[in-house]
Amino acid sequence: MTVDTKVRRKRRRRIVLRVLAVGFGLLLVAEVIGLLLVFRQTRNYPKYWADQASQPAAPEALRLVAFGDSAGVGVGAWKPEDSLVGRIAEHLHERTGRPVHVANYSSLRGGTFGSILTDQLHRADVASADVVVVVAGSNDTGGKVPLDTYRANVTKVLEALPADRTVLSDVPLQGGRDNYQRILAEEADARGVPHADFAGAFRAARRLDVWAPDFTHVNSVGYRIWFQAFRPHLDTIAGRLQR
Repeated sequence: MTVDTKVRRKRRRRIVLRVLAVGFGLLLVAEVIGLLLVFRQTRNYPKYWADQASQPAAPEALRLVAFGDSAGVGVGAWKPEDSLVGRIAEHLHERTGRPVHVANYSSLRGGTFGSILTDQLHRADVASADVVVVVAGSNDTGGKVPLDTYRANVTKVLEALPADRTVLSDVPLQGGRDNYQRILAEEADARGVPHADFAGAFRAARRLDVWAPDFTHVNSVGYRIWFQAFRPHLDTIAGRLQR
């Protein structure tokens, strides 16, 4: 090997390393910016939903009530309208031709079925709600809530809601999900409450670009897929609510 050949190889190696370093740096900057945006969402989205709930309902408006965790708040979506609850509200409006008043009581803190019982249900008028959605289960699973406690909490939440106007999300795909999902399905099916097939929707989509920068929440694409699991059940309810 000649000296010139060795020099050229060293130069190419240095160029490759520099390109990799620049690429890694750009990815790191993008991730930091993304995390800052997610943090900003945790500050702004609860206020957005509180403002929505405080607005007077328009004449003939449908009343959509939501309970749940940070996914119910919409953390990860690039704007609150792209969140699961936002998409549900938009779909109900398009499906029925009626304005939709949203009261979203989902919380960044807790977000278990237990905290729905203690912190959220008493704030809502579910008797006058036209549609109720529940987005929870992830924190129960992640926090390893005892299964008997989980079952009791799910049962109490479902008993407090109108079965014919409620749609419950299945537990998101995560480690330890199976037992929690089985209980949720058993309790919902026993009371005739439909539950949105999270696993089926995401497995059918076969996409990897669904995660927010915190890799805990889904992004706007992910919420669109999640909404598709709710859609058939919402359409059944909406069919009874059209003008």
